[in-house]
Amino acid sequence: MNRTKNGNAHTFLLYAQDGKGMGHITRTTTIARHLLAAYPNSVAYITTESPAISEFTLPDRCDYLKLPVRLTPAGIHGTDAEEVAARDRFRMNVRSRILREAALALQPDLVLVDHEPLGRKGEFRDGLFALKEQSPETTFIFGLRDIMDGVSRTREMWQELGVYDALEHLYDGIAVYGSQDLYDVAKAYAIPPSVVPKLHYCGYVVREMPAVDSNAIRRQHGLPSEGPLLIATVGGGSDGYGVLAAAQKAVLALQAERPDLCAILVTGPLMPGDQRSILQAQDTPRCRVVAHADNLQLMAVADAIVSMGGYNSVCEALSVGRPLVIVPRSTHKVEQQVRAQTLAAHGLARWIHPKDLCSENLVEAIAWALSLDRGAYARRVREVIPAFDGAARLTDYLAPWLGGPELGQRSDLEAVPVLERIA
Repeated sequence: MNRTKNGNAHTFLLYAQDGKGMGHITRTTTIARHLLAAYPNSVAYITTESPAISEFTLPDRCDYLKLPVRLTPAGIHGTDAEEVAARDRFRMNVRSRILREAALALQPDLVLVDHEPLGRKGEFRDGLFALKEQSPETTFIFGLRDIMDGVSRTREMWQELGVYDALEHLYDGIAVYGSQDLYDVAKAYAIPPSVVPKLHYCGYVVREMPAVDSNAIRRQHGLPSEGPLLIATVGGGSDGYGVLAAAQKAVLALQAERPDLCAILVTGPLMPGDQRSILQAQDTPRCRVVAHADNLQLMAVADAIVSMGGYNSVCEALSVGRPLVIVPRSTHKVEQQVRAQTLAAHGLARWIHPKDLCSENLVEAIAWALSLDRGAYARRVREVIPAFDGAARLTDYLAPWLGGPELGQRSDLEAVPVLERIA
């Protein structure tokens, strides 16, 4: 099982599907940082569609291959069906070939595929199986975010794409980024009994906690040093305008009774400029609107948090033990709603359906979050989710395939749970 070329020198290939948001690429870069810290003679390549990848600070010995997005020349229009067919052709004729050639040329020791077992709509299938045939010693790991989508939809999609066959015959292991006590993926997604032994729950993957200075952060945003602080974030922000607009109104209403309440609203880098401008026009000395910020750093000094229901945003909020209000994304995918419902059932969050989102409902939910004892809430989080060191646990899980990290080189980036480090 142990495969080494030169001591513990390895090549890692990580696939991160991320078309609009930043969650998958954030998780993948966090994992890459841990792997490269544990194996200092190794290198990593990330393949992704993410338009935000260039904004990330990659660790040393890590580079990325940006997958192209299909562009349509001005004046060319087609029916919806024609557009779907054109995107599918582009995916399989361009992106699939890029992925295949990259995988075969790099001959990585480890392939770690995030979220989509065969790539988006199967675009990495040919490359993965070709590499499996050419390089049988390569280790293939599927990184499974615990909640994919609705149960029926996920099962149908996996059946259609041939995922169950890949889990059986392609992958050596399945690293689950979650907790079985919160969400049993084998049961949810009807994973065959023959595949279940490959499952390994690594816990939730949260990036390293940055330096935190509450007074400095408040000064940076021109806020007074006193008064409760609300943080509202919407991930990349491409579809987060409605949440922040409601939060802005809710803060104004709450300040009528709690004039010392402060807030920072983070639009994210992908929010359309016109929407960001509308929010910024309503900026006040106690309710700031910013385009970019270190959300984890802000969350660590907050008294309450409003967030959409993405994996990274929610896990970061929980990791710092701050009462959480979730407004999940409303699309044909129900992943964020399932996450919100699951956490609410364990007493870790309040959630509001986007159809019911209004300042009045949000006022009530934020008032609930601000009323909680922060210490008691953090203890409740620990009871349900003992730690958020999924990247470190994943690194340990991979050691039997990669060879244990050299003495003294094991990554300790998240050796202590985040909740304990900021307590």
